Amino acid sequence: MKPYIFIFLFFLIACTDNQTNESTQQQQLDSLTVKTGLITVENAKLMPNTNSFLQFYQQLVTAIETKNAAAFNQLFYKDYGLYIIENSGAMPEVSKIYEIENYKSSTTKQGFFSLLFDSLSLMPVEEKLPKIVCEKNSYDKQGCFQENINPLNDSEIWNYANLNEKEIQAIQFISETIKITVVNTHNYTFYFSQINGSWQLSFIDLRIPCAA
Repeated sequence: MKPYIFIFLFFLIACTDNQTNESTQQQQLDSLTVKTGLITVENAKLMPNTNSFLQFYQQLVTAIETKNAAAFNQLFYKDYGLYIIENSGAMPEVSKIYEIENYKSSTTKQGFFSLLFDSLSLMPVEEKLPKIVCEKNSYDKQGCFQENINPLNDSEIWNYANLNEKEIQAIQFISETIKITVVNTHNYTFYFSQINGSWQLSFIDLRIPCAA
């Protein structure tokens, strides 16, 4: 009888150790998830999965095509808002909105859904983003492209826009969460982040390359 008791105790101890390890790993992950009420950049870097990205992008396309403000507002994280970049003379202008129906272009005073979204239904192809060439066309290739890069963060656009120190800190933080950049050469550039495990639209750049 004693050998059976020994085997039972062995498996009981092994199971307890596994549960303890899993609990410790979850606590470590949770500690990365929340920091002063915000997600951390380290946590964003732990989430490279892009399997659901095209589904999310299709939701974006549908919301714009149907001019569905309520659906569009579900596509960006409310605690951080959505940044929209456009030209304002020689310098870029950055607007932060929490409801897309409140956006008005600083130059044309158009609402968001009144902007031109030519060939919006094109789904992004995963390859190198087009280069700006300013020749016959603005780009060296035409279409809609996605790449797992973050050129916005590298550009440090906040240093050239009329932002105060608090605004600069906020835009720097969210720019570091960008996972995928989409360039549709027929309309605009879109930046997507993964926040708390889900895709979010974080920036839209309305500037047209090579435009005067």
